[in-house]
Amino acid sequence: MKTDFKFIVWAWLVLLMAGCVGEKEEPEWYLQPGDALPQFEVTTIEGEKVGSADSYKAELIIVFFNTTCPDCQRELPILQRQYEYNLSLPESERSQYICISREEGAADVEQYWSENHLTLPVSAQDDRNIYSKFASIGIPRIFYAKDGIITKSN
Repeated sequence: MKTDFKFIVWAWLVLLMAGCVGEKEEPEWYLQPGDALPQFEVTTIEGEKVGSADSYKAELIIVFFNTTCPDCQRELPILQRQYEYNLSLPESERSQYICISREEGAADVEQYWSENHLTLPVSAQDDRNIYSKFASIGIPRIFYAKDGIITKSN
């Protein structure tokens, strides 16, 4: 019985450390601070275009998520509060946010945004085309960029 309990605890810890979707360790190539921001452009559910060129106007905060990911579900309300604070700043001091879904369509993302009262700019992506320019595994994943360069990432 003791062995079964130890195994269950060990298995639980492994799953917890593996990330939201049980992914393997990130390969060495994923983007790091100092790397060039990949060229991309997405359209938000409101129809606004946001992309790498916006990092030359203001700090650009790029958030990759999936609404079924428990870690993402915990992070999104925190990001929402940061976004709301950001909107209270003078326009010249504001960052630009874009949340990009990883393999999740518009209907699911819009429903989640509505149910959770999120106002962060969001772009639904059914695939990993944009995400794969930044990383191969792991969400939530957040990148900060300024002047075409990644300045911080998680």
